This record gives sequence, C-alpha cells and structure tokens, in this order.
Amino acid sequence: EFYDTLGAVQQVLDEEPQVREAAREYQDSEAFFFVGRALGVPVALEGALKLKEISYDHAEGFAAGELKHGPLALVTPDTPVLAVLTDGARADETMNNVTEAQTRGAPALGCVSDGKEYNTLDVSFDVPDVGIVEPLVANVYLQLFAYHVADEKDRPIDKPRNLAKSVTVE
Repeated sequence: EFYDTLGAVQQVLDEEPQVREAAREYQDSEAFFFVGRALGVPVALEGALKLKEISYDHAEGFAAGELKHGPLALVTPDTPVLAVLTDGARADETMNNVTEAQTRGAPALGCVSDGKEYNTLDVSFDVPDVGIVEPLVANVYLQLFAYHVADEKDRPIDKPRNLAKSVTVE
C-alpha cells in the first residue's frame, strides 16, 4: 500500500506555528520526557536526542511502560511529557502512562493519529493517517519542537557545541 508520506510531512510543516507556540510555552522546562510504544519508541528516543543536542536541555526518551519504573519519580509541573500516540490500540496504553505523569502535574503534549482525540493533552499535534509510517511523520513534529525550543533560547542550531556534523571512521 502506498502512502502519501510527502503530503503528510507537508501537513505537519503547515502546523509549524502551533509547534512554535508549544516550544515557546515549554522552553523553560527543567527536563523533557519523550515516550512511545512499539514503532513510537525510536521516535521518542530521536526526539529526546535532538532536543538535548540543540537546546542543551535535559531530555530522555523511552518506552512509555518504563515511565513508572523510575522516571515518574522525576516528574514535576516543569517536566513536559511528549508522547508518540500513533500506534493504534497501543496508543491508549501509552496515554494511560501519560495520564499518570499528568496526575503528578506534568504537562502533556502528544503526536496523535488523525481521528483520535485525547482531551486531557495540553497540546495535541495531529499526525496524518499514513499507516505504518505515521511514527516517521510524528518525528517531524518532534524535530520542529526541538528546533523551536533551541531557537527560543538563541542556541546555535546549525553548530551545536561538542557535536560534529559528520563522523569520520578510522
């Protein structure tokens, strides 16, 4: 089955003002947690990595079920949880974990499959329905979020400290 991935990415890019506003609102947070399940886990890991690389903020990514095994103790109202909620029925399980963080005061942002609604999210980014590649499209939201957090902090986005743009193999 062919999916209009390019069109979906363009839809995400069209939502950039909403992403910028969310980044502006949460830029001063003390830490960020990124969570996902199944195909959303590597997206959460990449989102956290990108945010810490270019904004110099503490960010962790992990499987949503692991939230209750330690990270939940670190959750505060200054610790936004960004959830990848694109994995169908498993998204509800992920949202249950996010709700646990919300009961401890954490703000919650979610990249949500088109047609799904989670009314308790503080910010919801709609991910166009492109089947199995939805997590890939959700990644664009997280990359934009990281970019705008770093931009709000006047970080050198194109030249982050202690990182090389390419790796030389010896």
